[in-house]
Amino acid sequence: MKKWLFLTMSVLTFFLVLSACGQTTGTDTTQGDLQEENPAAEPETSDSGDAVASDESYVIKFAHVVRPSTAKGQAAEMFADLIEERTDGQITVEIYPDSQLGSDREITEQMQSGNVHMNAPFTGVLPSFVPQFQVFDLPFIFENPEEAYDSMHGALGESLNDYLVPQGLRAVGYWDGGLKHFTNSIRAIETPEDMDGLRMRASQSPLIISQFRALNAGGVSIDFSELYTALQNGTVDGQENPLSNIVSRKFYEVQDYVTLSGHGYMGYVHLISESFYQDLPKDLQVILDEVATEVSLWQWEQAAQDEIAYMEELEESGIEITELTPENREKFIEVTKGTFDEFLQIDGAQELLDLLNK
Repeated sequence: MKKWLFLTMSVLTFFLVLSACGQTTGTDTTQGDLQEENPAAEPETSDSGDAVASDESYVIKFAHVVRPSTAKGQAAEMFADLIEERTDGQITVEIYPDSQLGSDREITEQMQSGNVHMNAPFTGVLPSFVPQFQVFDLPFIFENPEEAYDSMHGALGESLNDYLVPQGLRAVGYWDGGLKHFTNSIRAIETPEDMDGLRMRASQSPLIISQFRALNAGGVSIDFSELYTALQNGTVDGQENPLSNIVSRKFYEVQDYVTLSGHGYMGYVHLISESFYQDLPKDLQVILDEVATEVSLWQWEQAAQDEIAYMEELEESGIEITELTPENREKFIEVTKGTFDEFLQIDGAQELLDLLNK
């Protein structure tokens, strides 16, 4: 575990340094760039140069699927508190955590219809709306969250945002979920052959299902809110998730083995309904963008700190922990590399891969 702890501490140090020198980081992030490039995001001004304000009040219904105790759940609460404070109560936020309003996909569909205004879905859900988001479902693309942060807050994130708006969605930030790992109740997973015949739960993303197929492990689609019960009842043998979900959902109670594979990445996109956003006065749009940027930076820092505590709880749970050796990691990469060819069939995929490689 020493290698893992060193890596986690290194990532945490990165975000603490970023915070120390970057409380103005929002000007460099994707949402900041969009604000500069999109005149609609600039406040209207009077002859004196002051932003035009509105007295109308607005309520944001913010639904998500994780526990309020996670970094993602805490970030939602922080966003609600800050937006109400910074707008003097003109914008208030109602939080519906823990799948109260449905799965990530159902919540995002409700955003398109205007019944819900905000969500922070797992990127693996978004290919149902924007196929290009499958870029984050490619295996082994990030060694650590630091690389994911750079990609999401750089040209790759900007390009993906352009695909969202026509779907009635707007990204105001990217949040960290962590590297994904395998758990199961059958045997320790050290090599791709150990996956053979396992019934593994997979999200709706076609590329994730393809990865499990390449590993001869059936990819079964089960809503996240129902996953604990499915593991407990043996409907599926195992699943993939970052430590934040494995520990907060106590999957270790119904799973015997965890492999710290880091084979995939779980990021979240902080989304707002485009129609709701455009209905806001320009001055409130600016405040919302600024708050979202501030909360995003805090969320990445908090997620890095939580990862250490999650690992400690996992070690105390009694679950058998396996780490992939560099040689076995290369074997997994080789077996699953066909998903890249599948991704290239998507419009704009080569450009996204080029941005990712940069």
